[in-house]
Amino acid sequence: MSTPPPERSLAPAIVVCSGVAERRAAVVAQLEERYASRYAVLSAPTPSDTADLLGDAARRGQQVAVLLSDDPGDLDGGRTVFRLASELFPDARRGLLVEWGAWGDRDTADLVLRLMAEGQIDYYVIRPWHSPDEYFHRTVTEFLVEWDRAIGLRPREVSVVGERMGARSHEVRRLLAHSGIPHRFVDRSTSEGEELLHEAHVPSGSDTVVLLHDGRVLVDPTDAELAAAYGLVVHVDDDAEFDVVVVGAGPAGLAAAVYASSEGLRTLVVERSSIGGQAASSSLIRNYLGFSRGISGAELTQRAYQQAWVFGCQFAHVTSAASLERTEEGLVVGLGPGHRVRCASVVLATGVSYRRLDVPELERYESAGVYYGASAFDARGLRGGRVHVVGGGNSAGQAALHFARYARQVTLLVRQASLAASMSQYLIDTLAAAGVVVRFRSAVVGGDGAGRLQRVVIRDLDTGASSDEPTDGVFVLIGALPRTQWLPDPVLRDEWGYVLTGADVVEDGPRGAWPHEGAPLPLETSLRGVFAVGDVRRGSVKRVASAVGEGSVVVTSVHQRVGEAAGIGSTRPGG
Repeated sequence: MSTPPPERSLAPAIVVCSGVAERRAAVVAQLEERYASRYAVLSAPTPSDTADLLGDAARRGQQVAVLLSDDPGDLDGGRTVFRLASELFPDARRGLLVEWGAWGDRDTADLVLRLMAEGQIDYYVIRPWHSPDEYFHRTVTEFLVEWDRAIGLRPREVSVVGERMGARSHEVRRLLAHSGIPHRFVDRSTSEGEELLHEAHVPSGSDTVVLLHDGRVLVDPTDAELAAAYGLVVHVDDDAEFDVVVVGAGPAGLAAAVYASSEGLRTLVVERSSIGGQAASSSLIRNYLGFSRGISGAELTQRAYQQAWVFGCQFAHVTSAASLERTEEGLVVGLGPGHRVRCASVVLATGVSYRRLDVPELERYESAGVYYGASAFDARGLRGGRVHVVGGGNSAGQAALHFARYARQVTLLVRQASLAASMSQYLIDTLAAAGVVVRFRSAVVGGDGAGRLQRVVIRDLDTGASSDEPTDGVFVLIGALPRTQWLPDPVLRDEWGYVLTGADVVEDGPRGAWPHEGAPLPLETSLRGVFAVGDVRRGSVKRVASAVGEGSVVVTSVHQRVGEAAGIGSTRPGG
């Protein structure tokens, strides 16, 4: 077994395990040539030796960024070297080394699929077979980028100083995380926190303080002040005119923004919270087309945001759409008191909110032990703790899996008797392999704590029996409430608030709901020129890919209405 030189002993490590000396040496050589200035490259011939190496690194406080092994091994009781790495270094990326073309070997393919399904590896890595092998390095570099983003060791552009369990501190950190803004958190009760506040001359009694890399200090900032300080646009000129206003920046809204702006439409996206919507809280989406290793919801939606922005799309961040009306001049969207924009078409992509727990005694613990949705930083802050996730859909399953990387115990509470109808099968299989406890026919009915939630009461819905359990966090990802209360009466909705579109307007709406010649266009609501896409639309499939599909195809209909408003029939290229 090789060991790093003393001066490199605490550098983040890339660990290689292979029983064939020549192959191990070839991998190590390529890694050292490319990464030695930043990482210590360690190697071992067997899983057992690798386990010793990982244990030694953990004891001396050395981080392991990547583990590459061609043999999972059987250390004890069926535990593999990948499992051990996950336990000791939850943020480490793990890859199974395979030979080029080995995907055609049934045994190798089965091993890859099993390890992926069980969450033991992040992906397979093809052993380099020439030098330099850029395909090999692309995979390793992606691993390192993901690890670096997760571990947060590099200097961050933003520092948040506040109470570790404070509600507002949590809200600020979640907004930054969902907005893709690198940041770090410093507990104000620590010596570092006290020193930072003293140097910034922060007045006593402040709750949450945000320190920017250029020296600016924000004391108890609002969401809008925080976004503006980071250079995001939060205001739009009053009475500004656009071809289309997209309300909501989740996957559906972002897709509409990309396609509309790329085709020359003057496009504005209005987002009340942070880019990405509910999708931004998904720690890993593995079934989105084109991302075989999976991608986090925040990363996917930030990429979409940048894509729309470079096509010229304008964004109004942390801005709510408050009203919508049709006038002689066209459609008018109200953006708070006294502010409005004009447009020829509107795309409603407001998505849905997680339903609230109907447990009054837990309301005071919101953002202090009870959380709606989940973020990556939530998981890292609960290392070694007990976590309860409430919900039976994909978002709940993804959150539970991510928490399982860090928490001592993760329990998924599901009201239904099965997950089959609400969760993808790959998630169901991975939950079981990751040791997540799934309790069916269960609901949270109470809880208490000193300043933050410390105990939760769970009821068995079949027997009525209740149990009182310790918890470090309850994360609620249940049901959905469409954000449509602000819409005017002419926009028809069903009894749950979902917007009717297309043929549903004529077939299910009251007589006269569509007083125009011809039928509504695809995805058009009962208010001509206003469309609805994604989760807010009645009958939509609650999946990211479906939302993106609707957001992209709605632009064809938008073009037609924009063209009619301009008196030219269509503005679509070639139309």
